[in-house]
Amino acid sequence: MQLTCPCCGEQFPFEAGLADEEGKRLAALFAEMPPKLAKAVLSYLRLFSPAKRSLRMSKAIRLVSDLQQLVDAGSVTRDARTTDARKATPALWVAGIEQVIVQREKLTLPLENHHYLRAVVYGIASDPAAVQALTPKTVKPGTDANERLERYYQIQNDLRLKLITPEEADKRLKELGQ
Repeated sequence: MQLTCPCCGEQFPFEAGLADEEGKRLAALFAEMPPKLAKAVLSYLRLFSPAKRSLRMSKAIRLVSDLQQLVDAGSVTRDARTTDARKATPALWVAGIEQVIVQREKLTLPLENHHYLRAVVYGIASDPAAVQALTPKTVKPGTDANERLERYYQIQNDLRLKLITPEEADKRLKELGQ
């Protein structure tokens, strides 16, 4: 079976990606993750690639393993020195990764660790409305939790930029289930 690289378009046999021991370890780490988280982490890893060469497999394994430990903890602190923790579900981590990727141009790349992501997820976890938008029980049928969070932030930004009135924002938030 041939796969096509989504970045460069090059084709390669599926087995080639798992030929070495490190490739197998990385694949096993991704297999343990919820699919949406695994997809987000794949994109997130690009932020760690040096400008003129690719990310070493050993570093990718370490990064994914470290991130999985953060997710598995079920809570997040702003940084490693603080003890003020917030509950953080995998959906919050996905939303945090997506926010970091959107801010790529503002970041100093390559990233070296997950400190910035941790701060972003902590910020999301500190926002009750964002947490509610990402909580599965509040998701309307057919609406993705990340889609809801994106809509929530869009409404907040539109209000802040005075593109909509407070009344219109309230109406949209009610439609969103807030």
